[in-house]
Amino acid sequence: MKILGKLRAVFAVGAIAILCSTAMATTYSALTSLDTQVAKAANTPYAITMTGESSKSFKIEGSNLTILCGGDYYFNAALQVGSNGNATGDVYTWVRLNGKDVPDSNAVQSVPSPKFTAVLVSQGGMTLKAGDVLEFMYAGTSPGLGIIAWTPANMPAVPSIIFSIFQI
Repeated sequence: MKILGKLRAVFAVGAIAILCSTAMATTYSALTSLDTQVAKAANTPYAITMTGESSKSFKIEGSNLTILCGGDYYFNAALQVGSNGNATGDVYTWVRLNGKDVPDSNAVQSVPSPKFTAVLVSQGGMTLKAGDVLEFMYAGTSPGLGIIAWTPANMPAVPSIIFSIFQI
């Protein structure tokens, strides 16, 4: 009886571990860009291009993140905004779904001087269907404003965008 009780306990622990590991497996993608992407014209929308590894539930091509597995998703985009020259003004970022701007998804950061940079964060949750295409857009109120990447000496690179999405 003692051995049978121990076997049940081992089986129960193993079953719980297997169930928890599959329940906690997440559909995710972590993308970045090491390219500076700045506006050529004021107040003109530009799609942000990204690269990186993603799970089998996404496909990334340039700026298009295609959802391959429908469901509820949380996303977070952190953009290093600034100027690549002498520009000052505002940088905006928002979400576009299937070619249409998502209402109330815009965020803005002022760039008061050409050497100024800041991290502009945009985050949210959405129900997405298989085949939906998600994009992050930006615009600057002056040419030369946008998302800035650089590689400081003896340190890791600073991507212009770090983007994460996962199914909840």
